[in-house]
Order: sequence, then C-alpha cells, then structure tokens
Amino acid sequence: MSRSFRLLFLLSVSVGAVLAFQPRGMLGPSLTTTTQSPSSTSTCIEPLSKELPRNHERIVTFDTKEFPLCELVADALECHQNELDELHTREPEDYCTQGQIRGSLASTRTPLRRIELLRRALTTKWKMSSQKRIWENDYLPGIVRDVVGSDIMPNEQHLIYQRSPMLRFHVAWPLQPEEVAAYDNTIPPLGGRNPGTLAGLHTDKEYGHPHGEVNFFLPVTHHTHDTNSLHVEGDAMRGDFKPFELRYGEIMMWNGNTCRHCSPRNISNQTRISFDFRVIAGSDWIDPPKKEGYFQLGGYYVDANSV
Repeated sequence: MSRSFRLLFLLSVSVGAVLAFQPRGMLGPSLTTTTQSPSSTSTCIEPLSKELPRNHERIVTFDTKEFPLCELVADALECHQNELDELHTREPEDYCTQGQIRGSLASTRTPLRRIELLRRALTTKWKMSSQKRIWENDYLPGIVRDVVGSDIMPNEQHLIYQRSPMLRFHVAWPLQPEEVAAYDNTIPPLGGRNPGTLAGLHTDKEYGHPHGEVNFFLPVTHHTHDTNSLHVEGDAMRGDFKPFELRYGEIMMWNGNTCRHCSPRNISNQTRISFDFRVIAGSDWIDPPKKEGYFQLGGYYVDANSV
C-alpha cells in the first residue's frame, strides 16, 4: 500500500469516528422542517407564513341608547326589533303593493324571484318612511361627529360624509337539500356571481369613488357572520376574504375603495340589515371639477359641520 493511500485511509477513518460520536444538534441545521409526534409516525409540516395583518380595519362602538337604530328600522318596517333577522319569512306584499314592486304574482314566482322582490319591497318601505329622514338628519351626522370624529379622525376640522347612505337588506335564503352538493361556497364564487348575491365582487374605486374615502359597515341586526355578512380582503388584491363578524352597537371601519368585497348569497337563517356609509377627512378632500362627476360636496357628500 502506497504512503499517500495509507494517509488518505487513516484520515477518512478519523473523520468518520468524529461524526459518529458527535452529539445530536451539532451538525448544523436539519435538512428537513418536519417534526414527528412521539405517538405517531406521521409528520407535521410547519406553516410557511402566518395570517397577514388587516391594517385598514378597525372596530368602534356607538351608544345604542343615544342612537337607537335597531328600533328606528323596526318602526319603519312595522315589526319588533327582534324580528328583523327573520324578515326572510315574510312576503313582498307585506311591505309594498304589487304596483310598487313591479313583480310577478306570488303563484308564478321562483324562489330567487321572491328573494329579489322581498329585498326590493323592504328597500322601498324604508325609503318611503319618516324614519329614513331621522337617520339622515339626526343620527347619521351625530355618529359621524361623535364616533368617527372622536375615535378615528380626532384632528380633523371637517368631516365630509355620504349624505344618504343605503340601508341594505341581505335576505336569508338557506340552501335546499338538493342544492347542497352542487353549491359553490368559495368566496368569491369560482363561477362568478351566484344567484341570490347581494353584491358581486368589486371595489368602490371602479365606480368612481374618490381617493381617501373611508367605509363604515354598521349592522342593525344583532349579529353578522359567515354568509350573511360582507366579505372583504385584508388589502388590495390579496384575496384573503373574511366576513365581518360584528354585534349590534359595533361599526367596522374598512377600505372599500381599493379592497375587493362582496356579499354572496346568504345561506344562513338570519337576514342581515346594515347601513354602509362613507367619510372623507377634510384634509383629504379634493374638490372635483364642477358639473363633472357624481361625487360633489353639497350633493353626494355633505360637511358634518354644516348639519
């Protein structure tokens, strides 16, 4: 055996002995990221990332005695406040005449058509009520000044807000047994807009709303969750849609201008009623060109200090 070969052989034996007796954990980082349960032979893979923060969202509260919105809406719809989340059990004719809703006869309408007509009838009933004026003239500017102004925009001298926000009725339409297997429950639906959807996937910016606008979601019914709520992504184009889970007396601040959102078919057994209003800090307000556009101060918007 040559001298060089003997040296190489002795060196390899020495290194092997050192590695064989080196304590566990001193060989550097493991080649795998799996951990093994002592009671099982399966492996558990650590998640690659944690949930990202939803920086645009914040919950604030309001005094339901000072702003009794649940009672206000119930009075307008001539029902008890505890019945608001059960309005899907009513018929369109309970709220409007056939001529007012311009719908099909009860004997010929499909379940989808009934939901659409009931939603339209409830909206018409609200728009024709004196309670709507109380909301717009008293309660809404009060919430903007005392809640939004105090808790969210305390340094703003002017708060520009939406004059006449919508009261939305997301009428419950539970799945029938024969629908369950084929129903697309992804958010947003992979096949597009499902029948019974209140609002398809969109951003407010797509409809011309100005930069700086802040959205507020205020439920009037006792609990919003799952499909009876509004689903919003945590940041623009991130795709991490979640429903707002709120109780009556809570308001969610969020960014509808650039974050996509939708209200899919409400397959729960609770109808959701909510106000959706928008506020712009005075320091962010930019006057649009006169006679151009819908979103004008004095038209769509009003200054809270002038009310």
